Amino acid sequence: MEEATETKRDRVRRLLIDPLKADGFRFPKGVNAEDAKTRLDRLADDLAYMTDDGLSALRVSMRTKGEGAARCFWPMPATVLGLAESFQSRPLAELPQLLRWFASAAGGAALLGDRLAAEYWFWNQHKRPPVKPMDKKVVDQKAAGWRRRVELAEDRLARGHSIPEDDARWLAWYRGRVKYIEGLVHKSNEVTEDAA
Repeated sequence: MEEATETKRDRVRRLLIDPLKADGFRFPKGVNAEDAKTRLDRLADDLAYMTDDGLSALRVSMRTKGEGAARCFWPMPATVLGLAESFQSRPLAELPQLLRWFASAAGGAALLGDRLAAEYWFWNQHKRPPVKPMDKKVVDQKAAGWRRRVELAEDRLARGHSIPEDDARWLAWYRGRVKYIEGLVHKSNEVTEDAA
């Protein structure tokens, strides 16, 4: 008899959701069974990036984070996801919002403004796009600093000089990151042109 393969969602249920249910976590009376299942499925999908150890640590912490007078109701997703980030950060490449951002007009604008790596850095720090005026200022400053660093390194190399090993590693990282993000931007443009 073949064993069923455990899905990522099943693994999160086994290591986090089911044990918390056994500890008494539930939804308030106004939440029907179908809605409760949908919410927990979405939570499981959002936490599927975590390792087994990360999910176990989250479970232990969550046991004391229930809501309501009896502290037995499931916390809001933002609470759970924020707590999960403190145990294990979600890889940036798995954020659908990031992919949509760079596939949108914002990605094209970042490409034209030579801010791709800086915007990616901002996403990595904040898990959201740089839309506020202060966010944009921070990104512009980071991009300008990195452009200057690239110019200095490339100038030294063009004149036949070597650059420090740390600078060489950083330059390779920077070029790789820009190439990766350019791929996200160009992929969206290809899809748009194919649809036209």
